[in-house]
Amino acid sequence: MSATYAPRPHSVAAAFTLVGTDPSRQPRHVYVSTTATSEGGVDFMAVERVVNGELPLPELSEGEQEMAARLMTREGYSAHQIAARVGVESRTVTRWRASWKKEEEQS
Repeated sequence: MSATYAPRPHSVAAAFTLVGTDPSRQPRHVYVSTTATSEGGVDFMAVERVVNGELPLPELSEGEQEMAARLMTREGYSAHQIAARVGVESRTVTRWRASWKKEEEQS
């Protein structure tokens, strides 16, 4: 999968959330920082589980949903795939992406 738009992290938390991926593992596995597992009400471990599709999927807060969507966008998932995994409508993912793109253009 290749992303058509990969947004930059919107916060310090998002900047260090994606530690790396293991390209030899199919599907690729996204890792989060092991030194900080949460910040500002965002549980990075729950986000990691959702991004990687580890069942049972935890319920995410709004901030966690958006962070997971950002990471999955970066990994090349479609809006429909992200919506199904994160628990939102695909239109929500599309709106988030438009917002991220607008933020990117302004900075």
